[in-house]
Amino acid sequence: MKARQDTPLDVVVIGGGIAGLAATAALADNLKPCLVEREPVLASHASGRNAAIFRPLESESTTSALAQRSMQLMDSQLGLAHQGLLSKGLVLGFGSADAARVEARRAAALGVAHQHLDGQSLRDVVPSLSGGTMQAGLWLEDGGVLDIHGITQGLADLARRRGAHVRVGTEVVRLRLTHGRVEGVELATGAFLPCAHVVLAAGAWSAGLAARCGVPLPLRPIRRHLVHLGWSGPAPAGTRAWPVVWRQDVEVYFRPEGAGLLASPCDETHYPDPNSLTSQPDKVALELLAERLRVTAPALEQLAVRSSWGCFRTFAADRELVLGADPRVQGLHWLCGLGGRGMSVGIAAGELLAQRLLAGEQPANCPFRIERLLGV
Repeated sequence: MKARQDTPLDVVVIGGGIAGLAATAALADNLKPCLVEREPVLASHASGRNAAIFRPLESESTTSALAQRSMQLMDSQLGLAHQGLLSKGLVLGFGSADAARVEARRAAALGVAHQHLDGQSLRDVVPSLSGGTMQAGLWLEDGGVLDIHGITQGLADLARRRGAHVRVGTEVVRLRLTHGRVEGVELATGAFLPCAHVVLAAGAWSAGLAARCGVPLPLRPIRRHLVHLGWSGPAPAGTRAWPVVWRQDVEVYFRPEGAGLLASPCDETHYPDPNSLTSQPDKVALELLAERLRVTAPALEQLAVRSSWGCFRTFAADRELVLGADPRVQGLHWLCGLGGRGMSVGIAAGELLAQRLLAGEQPANCPFRIERLLGV
């Protein structure tokens, strides 16, 4: 006979990344939630293995409002100084002035603070752009590098203060459904946690859990590489003060990291089985990074690779968030598909999920509805 938890829970949130933690903290104001994370520490995968970049302007129109709300919550709920940013400033670059002007109009329409940078002003901010083909860009003062440890620890502490349970080293192997509704979750230990609601916030592992109980959803786990680069000698003066540089048209970014740089070629390799992720560097990804740095910041192409690793980004086909109730199963909710925007929108996405769950409905015009992925 499988062990049961003595006191039934209202909600089990599966996944201890930034979104799952935010949802748990928000739900704990009104319900009794329990967050379960299979790894021994929180934020071990997408939330802990990324470049920690807060980017207030992306191609999806929904990102900016959620990013702004995330920043508000970092201040009001977590009390993080400087809005949770370790360093401020992000340059969004383009190969043409026209492309930069188009993006500037988008930023203005979405209420994102920005300043236009031409070729010379770009190079004044980041001298390594000299000789490259970036012609113009936007300075986004509200962008920058987040304090991921401070944010995730702050969310976990907030959730616990509000009465939530946060359990690490706890793997869910199966969702138990009865007559079209959630009954609870089964753990790898053989224990069973009864609950009325389950929130799938396990990133690349969410779709597999749902598929095993007959409610699949078409999500794509994508591997992207991060590379730590270093100079052969002392770093150029002022390097540590560089902002994040993200070239939009070529898709490459870099930022200061210790005595070197953290960079990514923004590569995308589909990994249908997230458990197959390897820590071995992908030679093709390293070559792609060198190629993209060559046209963006030629001085950086020859930097030595100190280390590299892969991490997951999970997307729906339309690249919008997957957030809300599953119409096929009463009590099943999704909070994933954040892609590369998790650091920017995760806190607000968790709050929104909690609001939708508590309200018991989702607006028909919401772009995050699960129905859009089911063709209904």
